[in-house]
Amino acid sequence: MKKYCLAFLLATAFLSACQESEDPETIIIRTDSETLSERISLDGTGVVTLIDPSAPAGRIQETSSELPLILISQVPGPEYEGQRLRATHVDIDGDFAYVGYNLEGERYLGAVEIFDISNAYKPKIVSQAIFTDAEVSSLEYANGALYLAMAVDVDGTQEVTSPANLATVAVSEGRFSSAFNFTSILGYVATDVTRTQNATAVTSGNPGILGLVDNAGTITNEVEMQDLRSVAFGNDRLAVLSGINGVTIFNPSNLSTTATIPLAAATPEAKRTIAIRDSRVYIAEGANGAGIYRLDNGANIAKLPIPINPADTDPGDVVTNAVSVDNSLLFMANGAAGVSISDVSNISAIKSFGIIDLDGSSNFVRNEENFVFVATGTGGLQILKINKEESNPTGERCAGLPSYPGDYWLNINSNETKAYAGAASIGGINNNSNFLFCGSLAVLDQFNLNGNSVTEVYGSLAFGRYNAGTTMNVNATLKLSGSIVIYGDLNLNSGAKLEFIGTGNSITIYGRVNKNSGVTITGDYTDTEGKLK
Repeated sequence: MKKYCLAFLLATAFLSACQESEDPETIIIRTDSETLSERISLDGTGVVTLIDPSAPAGRIQETSSELPLILISQVPGPEYEGQRLRATHVDIDGDFAYVGYNLEGERYLGAVEIFDISNAYKPKIVSQAIFTDAEVSSLEYANGALYLAMAVDVDGTQEVTSPANLATVAVSEGRFSSAFNFTSILGYVATDVTRTQNATAVTSGNPGILGLVDNAGTITNEVEMQDLRSVAFGNDRLAVLSGINGVTIFNPSNLSTTATIPLAAATPEAKRTIAIRDSRVYIAEGANGAGIYRLDNGANIAKLPIPINPADTDPGDVVTNAVSVDNSLLFMANGAAGVSISDVSNISAIKSFGIIDLDGSSNFVRNEENFVFVATGTGGLQILKINKEESNPTGERCAGLPSYPGDYWLNINSNETKAYAGAASIGGINNNSNFLFCGSLAVLDQFNLNGNSVTEVYGSLAFGRYNAGTTMNVNATLKLSGSIVIYGDLNLNSGAKLEFIGTGNSITIYGRVNKNSGVTITGDYTDTEGKLK
């Protein structure tokens, strides 16, 4: 097994390593962020409603949620020579997200893109590499480098000894900063990759291996295993998922087996992932949903079935393809059954938040901190933001307030005052008096501020859906502090007062703004789209 390196053109500098490619177009690098980001669309964006699996026929739930979710972008895969690629895997680290792509079918064609997500509501693509004779199955970023599990055409221009390959490239501030270095391993396709404390673990399918690769690109240890789909590292343990033999947990220092988890055989060539968090292994188990197991001995802790079975859907399309867990939130990509969300902070009382119904089949999901990336096959890449509760955003003004009680539609009558704190996603607000909210508030459909009412929101506010007929009607006083994003329209009617409290406020309005006579807007704020002028 041998390491091979490729040359490519990056900006104006020619970077080479080990052995030059015969075809300079084997890897095509683009860094024109404005052009690359033209694929990012606002269609369908805005506040997301969750499906209640216990409601008849999976109706949209009519209770508030403690998990405000905002769909901030939809991104179709990149095109090359008329072929649309599909997203296969995502990793998120800090201000950047890394997305791998392949092409369904026999042709080798793939890509990797780097998204800048430092502006939460305006992601942009800053770098792209198109592989004309290779595809990306999985990837992971760690310590300034991007590691890719790939399949490479051995009859192409790249001098590799096997189709299954680990590729490594240095990355700095969203840019590729070295050549792509390749290490061939046994197998037809490298299926997954992860970093351990001092090596890179990579898996391949049939005939398959789990291999440990050092920083010089040398395979230092390997174990032959059939039909490997996924690998994960955590708590000084390495776990692999086989479509035939279930999960095997290893000591990464010597690849000795520490535990096994038998599972039913997986559908051939189907995507399946595993994750390790807090001494537990989370496993995508296809038609059986997701399983949670102890990392030390493989004992089952909990099973989470797929919450809904949509009508007129092929049962083979209702499968858990991927799991992702961060900050005690477990996301399950369930194919045609959408993405289900659960709170696993209390493993003996797992709480379901509901299901995100997205266009296309949910094939992969990755959540990290405030972001959720979902690969939906023909639906492209869906990027969501979790609007987390702000911690005491205005000091005494917000101290001691109760949590929101759960009403989906909030109506505040004349001479009535309501004040809450925390995080809430609701259907609508009709305020005829006084309303105060501290934390994170998302409102889907209606936002009516009437008469002499006063509405105050401190923390973050998201309203409406893009081009969906949702309107915020302000006929009174609206006081805002923090981050505000309005996907619908904003009507500032005669005499309306919009006051920004404190400093560093930002407001983003994607819909139309109608500003009538006698409107006053005061305070310190940044109008990102220039709609309030």
